[in-house]
Amino acid sequence: MRPAALLGWALRCSGRGVAASWAGGLGYQGGLILLPWCLGRALDEGITGGDRRALLWWAGATLAVSVALAGAELAMRWWATLAGVRTGNALLERLAGRVLGWDARTAHRFSAGDLVTRGTRDVETLIVWLSTVPSLASGVLGLVTVLVVVATLEPVLAVVGLGTVPLLLAVNLWYPGRYERANSALSAAHSARADAVEDLLSASTAVRGLGGETVLVRRHDAASRTVRDRTLALARIAAAWAAHAPFVPWLATAVGLAAGGLAVLDGRFSVGGLVAFAGWMTLLGRQVMMLTFRFNQLGDAWTAAGRVGAVLAAEPELSGGNRDLGETGEVRIVSAAVRREQRAPIKLPDLDVEPGEFVAITGPVGSGKSTLLRLLARLEDPDEGTVSYGGTDLREARIEDVRGAVTLVGQRPLLLSGTIEDNLRLGRDHITAEQLRAACRTAAILEFVEGLPDGFATEVGERGNTVSGGQLQRLALARGLLRGARVLLLDDVTSAVDARTEQRILAGLRELGVTVIFATSRPAVAEHADRVEELVGNG
Repeated sequence: MRPAALLGWALRCSGRGVAASWAGGLGYQGGLILLPWCLGRALDEGITGGDRRALLWWAGATLAVSVALAGAELAMRWWATLAGVRTGNALLERLAGRVLGWDARTAHRFSAGDLVTRGTRDVETLIVWLSTVPSLASGVLGLVTVLVVVATLEPVLAVVGLGTVPLLLAVNLWYPGRYERANSALSAAHSARADAVEDLLSASTAVRGLGGETVLVRRHDAASRTVRDRTLALARIAAAWAAHAPFVPWLATAVGLAAGGLAVLDGRFSVGGLVAFAGWMTLLGRQVMMLTFRFNQLGDAWTAAGRVGAVLAAEPELSGGNRDLGETGEVRIVSAAVRREQRAPIKLPDLDVEPGEFVAITGPVGSGKSTLLRLLARLEDPDEGTVSYGGTDLREARIEDVRGAVTLVGQRPLLLSGTIEDNLRLGRDHITAEQLRAACRTAAILEFVEGLPDGFATEVGERGNTVSGGQLQRLALARGLLRGARVLLLDDVTSAVDARTEQRILAGLRELGVTVIFATSRPAVAEHADRVEELVGNG
């Protein structure tokens, strides 16, 4: 998705809030323009004219404008912030929906740290930009109005005021491209550092004692230095832009005061008119500063929209068909092969598994056991051959039907931060307490869970770091059983349990009555299986 398309979607999504904020912004700009005029009238008609009543009247008018100005600014900021937050939440939902629909190959286009940066820093940048759009639009109108008002003053002052326009255009045409390039480089640096942080947090324990932690710290240090350097480069451009843009109307104010002062001395212009001119030129400088800042934010948002749009545009390589899967059926692989980059193709033997059959898949490391299970779960498609269920090629079936019929419990499962029950349910409130206990009983983990002080309410920590490897495998197995799928694919899920526990798990699996395809190197699994299919090494 192109940046313009995503920014346009954000504006449409928050149209009402933006419109309400823009209305407040118009009132705010009107108040800012009226204040110098009221002050000038108070000087000319009240103080200079010696009319106390006129002075009090214009002082009251100034107060009324100030109160209205405060109310308009409050409305502008409130509605803009509300619109930005609501649309940001909607964008996060879109991102989550897109990422959850990816297959493995699509997900590998983005590193974990980069994806986190796009979903946090970049989305936050878009939220900030969206909350400033109304003030940008009303500020442009306010700037034009100020120039028109100044043009109606004494001719010399009109020339001075309007003379700022070409200079302002030159400044604001010089900086945007440089700012966007520097901001893109900074975003890429943030993504690289996020990857370094991810490695530092997740891998430091595994390499501790091997000297690897030093490498990870150095990598993070180098990434941080890059972020620092590119942040400073962007700051230099932003600072120069912010300084040069308002300097033009400030310089014009000095020239205007000199020329207007001479006109006042000659009797061609009033003191109040000169004060109003100075106020409007000061306002012009303030508006230019604000608009420069807003255009900086637009540049940030454009870069962020391009990065977020790339995630939204990433289509999964796996596309579903519209054919129905039967309630039960034979699982079959015919002439399947999978090609990997810089590796020999993985060729899999033909496989036929009848409903309810327990099949053990064995073979040496690298023979394709895990790949075979991924094909059966349709987490990827074969480059050659077919994989079918009940006679239906999985590529022709609806993906959601495949996910409902087939469950894969991986070799290296993860638990989410939360309780054991949270991890088993995964938001499925219809699962009963007895179903939870039954799944845990089959996975030989019920006694452990119920023996904990908080039972199913026990917190498991980030990625399940408070449980052992064997407990993690069994909890993941129980979670997979609760899916109620007709085909259960297990990738060496008893590798970290003792022999006695393994026997209990295998006995429980035999009683389920579902199709079980178990990739393993454990002899006990092969002994319990109806038959064993051995894969030969590839390459």
